Amino acid sequence: MDDLLERLKQEVVIKKAIYFMHSIGIAYYEVPKRENFLNANGYKDTINPALEEIRKSMQQKGIAKEELKKYLWNIEPYLAFLLDETAIPTELIILSFLDKDFDLQEIFSVPLESLPDTADKYGIVLLDDTSSANHQGVFYRDIFYFYNPFYGARRNAKTPPYLIQLLTDQMKLHNSVSLRLDLSISLSKEHYKPFMREFSEVFQGREINLDEIHFPLHPGNSEFFCVYNPKTMKKIQFKISHRKDSERWIEVEELWNIDGKEEQETFITRYLHSIFNPLTNKFVHVDGSFNFYNNDNYKVRVNQQINAHANLHVKQWLVEGEISIIDWGRMILQFFNDHDLILDAFKGNLIEEVFEDNHSN
Repeated sequence: MDDLLERLKQEVVIKKAIYFMHSIGIAYYEVPKRENFLNANGYKDTINPALEEIRKSMQQKGIAKEELKKYLWNIEPYLAFLLDETAIPTELIILSFLDKDFDLQEIFSVPLESLPDTADKYGIVLLDDTSSANHQGVFYRDIFYFYNPFYGARRNAKTPPYLIQLLTDQMKLHNSVSLRLDLSISLSKEHYKPFMREFSEVFQGREINLDEIHFPLHPGNSEFFCVYNPKTMKKIQFKISHRKDSERWIEVEELWNIDGKEEQETFITRYLHSIFNPLTNKFVHVDGSFNFYNNDNYKVRVNQQINAHANLHVKQWLVEGEISIIDWGRMILQFFNDHDLILDAFKGNLIEEVFEDNHSN
């Protein structure tokens, strides 16, 4: 059984179905909800090929339902119960079981994503007048694109992620906005079926005032700062550098403490790049990306300033035009999703960071 499941995990058609399920916001244990999509136009085009692959593999290996049930009782009793007590197809339960170990990096490394023809060299698409966003994704021309897992859409959301709202609002200010869109997790408009969840929890938000940002936007040629949480040792680094025509590049990257994770294979960090024009006191460019590091490169990276040690750099979104300092601050706040550390930075509570070699590459 282990050999069969391990082989199925490597099948791209199964990885794509799992990626699709992740993106539409269905958790691995929500098997009955998955069943609702099996016959829906558009949805079944991605899910059914994976189910057929599982069905064929079970037949070839001679795996009976009873054997699978015994296997699942020891490691995932809820799925074993569904297999024993419901009419949910066996292959759908196996697909749900395989969903537990989905590796997000494979979206880009296999790759599972399929970029639209309109994507630029960075893999992002310039939105136009046909574009709009909701709680599950983005309408662009005649297609609905679900958010990939890196956009951080909540499963109980009723509105777009706040970062997406900030970005699309920039279009109203006549700034250009580009997003990473993926045909692998898309549907034609007529096939898209929006759904929402009702959770019983009450989420208490807090109002954040960014009217005054005391961040060193006008420093010297090259400055390195950071803020960190002494409890978790999570760090957010800032690099401010002088460029052509008085421009200031402001780069931001989060770093996670490696203690206790020395054997972890992959580390994923958020990275933001922005260009500030001190003559207009506005930003002309802000983009957010994800950096993927293997173990060796991350061990080097955590002991250095912001640099190019990432094994994979994936741009997620971009805004260009005239962006106010306040809107820049909001984008950073929502993208990094660590309000306490970012607010410390905006209050000027930055620590100058010095390593033995600030200019290592």
